[in-house]
Amino acid sequence: MLPSSVSRICSTAARSTSTAFFFSSGTPHHQRNSRESGGGGRRHYQQHGKTNGGRWGRYGTGTTVLALSWITTIKDVLGIEKVELDKDPLKEKVKQSWLYRKRRQYDDAIQVLQLALEEAEERKEELPITRVYDEMANTYYEKQNLEEADKYFRIVIQRLVQLHGKKDFDPEFIGVSLKLADILANKGELESAESGFKHCVRRQMKVMEEHMKKFSVAHGALVEDRHTVDTYGPLYTDPMALFGMTLEAYANFLINYCEENRLAEAEEYMDEVMKISYQIYGASSSHTINMLNNFGATLVLKNRFELARKYLAIGVDRILYVNECAHMLPGYYCNYAEALFHTGHKEEALEFARKAVTMARSGDERLRKYTQQFLKDLEKDLNKGKPRSWWFF
Repeated sequence: MLPSSVSRICSTAARSTSTAFFFSSGTPHHQRNSRESGGGGRRHYQQHGKTNGGRWGRYGTGTTVLALSWITTIKDVLGIEKVELDKDPLKEKVKQSWLYRKRRQYDDAIQVLQLALEEAEERKEELPITRVYDEMANTYYEKQNLEEADKYFRIVIQRLVQLHGKKDFDPEFIGVSLKLADILANKGELESAESGFKHCVRRQMKVMEEHMKKFSVAHGALVEDRHTVDTYGPLYTDPMALFGMTLEAYANFLINYCEENRLAEAEEYMDEVMKISYQIYGASSSHTINMLNNFGATLVLKNRFELARKYLAIGVDRILYVNECAHMLPGYYCNYAEALFHTGHKEEALEFARKAVTMARSGDERLRKYTQQFLKDLEKDLNKGKPRSWWFF
């Protein structure tokens, strides 16, 4: 369980934002662009307890989802500014590989990175070499080639410590450690994985405590700003974002790999994550909606329907006011309908399933067929009482 000091940190941070920020139905001006991790691109189908990962395939668990949710909050996992295309061919290659990875063209990204690594090693410039290794690790990680990802992340960790003077509480170290912990979890090494997640949470918690003191008059700050996010931007929000990232990763681990007796602990962590998310992005932002959808879908997958309904309900109205999440509406409504159905709210579940069909009319044929089949099966189950489970990442 989180110590009370952490809840106080999150609550203090939240109070520094105006009340309207929390209940805004529009897009907050603090919102930053982020890579969309939810919505119509990744679907799962589960029936009678068996997962069919063939057609849609799983994108990963825990930290993979998290990386898509949080990672753009930090300038880069190594704390290096994103490279811009210029006359430097090495930077151009790294940028090109990043674009390939974003488009999920992983083999193309790896090919470019191999060339970039050769060039960086010829130059004997240690920081660019580390950057290329990190891009390589992340590409294999998103590709779900966990053996290669593990190998390259460990190279990155070693270089961070030995060549760049990083400590285990530095954001670069934490970012890589979270992914290594997720890889261990995927391999079934759950004790080692949980130790890794706990280490990241503890270290970043201490960083947060020291960080918040800088902005508190009670701890020596000359002035306490009521609109800290606006005034200081990433200087203020980056440590908070990374703390949210560690908590969300740990919460996902607890849901995916632990027994029901850890459910309350995961819920506590996610509640703190929501406070941090509101503080940085606002209550109605694409980041917050993506996070709610991903976590809700994970809970549905694990048959934790009451908790899934709790988190999906938070965003079910707000999503209507977030333009960046318009493509997610049918999937979000299907997830919510699934949670409602299994918690006894069957008529309301049917209502949201019908809304999903309506929303999908402007989408592609695959989405239309999915929502129509979802509604058809839901109506059939309402009549016959058969068990069912769909979910939509």
